[in-house]
Amino acid sequence: MIARIVAALFGWLSLASPVAAPAALRPALWVARDGDTTIWLFGSVHQLRPGTPWLTGAVANAFADSDVLTLEIAPATSDAMTRALVKVAPVRPAPLPSDLDRRLRRRARDLGFPAQAFDATDPWFAATTLAAQPLARAGYTPAPAPETLLARLADRSGTAIEPLETLDRQLGIFAALPQPAQRTMLARVLADPDPVPAMDRIVATWGRGDVATLDRLLASDMDEAGPAVRTALLDRRNAAWAGMIARWMGKPGTRFVAVGTGHLTGPGSVQARLQAMGVAVTRVR
Repeated sequence: MIARIVAALFGWLSLASPVAAPAALRPALWVARDGDTTIWLFGSVHQLRPGTPWLTGAVANAFADSDVLTLEIAPATSDAMTRALVKVAPVRPAPLPSDLDRRLRRRARDLGFPAQAFDATDPWFAATTLAAQPLARAGYTPAPAPETLLARLADRSGTAIEPLETLDRQLGIFAALPQPAQRTMLARVLADPDPVPAMDRIVATWGRGDVATLDRLLASDMDEAGPAVRTALLDRRNAAWAGMIARWMGKPGTRFVAVGTGHLTGPGSVQARLQAMGVAVTRVR
């Protein structure tokens, strides 16, 4: 059972009636540079349908010119994911409210899991797993998505891969969320039996490079999730990553940074924090 749940979660790790993919997508790209340093900032979506043509134009050229690929976490095997999940698994999960528990069991059965599949897990894990399953059935997968494809190309070309976080650290952020915030996550997933149309909208907006609309979509999602989730998943991490990128500006070379697109939208984005630190960041047109 754990292997099946890991497979469902693997591509979910920061957010379909299927629609046809455009001939070529042009997601947004930013750059910070000085005399001897160039750092590209690229917002990713963590799952796409196979055949979605996003690695084109300026994004492809920027990646090809880079010496280092920076991702949120290093590529991880399903075994590594399982070990990391075991580390953050609760010794004694807090019981769910009865209504939420009944809805969870019903959704688990509907998606082909045993009703008791999530009895020993925290709500965040049930929420992310159940959200991932309909997307997988609609054809969404990590394989063609930016992190996976870029890591595969970097490995093939010998480009160094440096993660911003460890897998243990990233899962630990979810596990440390307050129980009320985790239950809100789960309740929202259970209230939306079909997350595919929303994912389609996000991918289409991302592919157009429409950052303003993407910001509204993702900001609304974060507002519904609550301040604890925003602080843990976005604000603290954006601040930490901006500090790291600012330090890299003092080192010669070219680096391609690919993180979830939600980290590069809104007033608290990585770019906004870099600008506040005196690092000029411009949108590549």
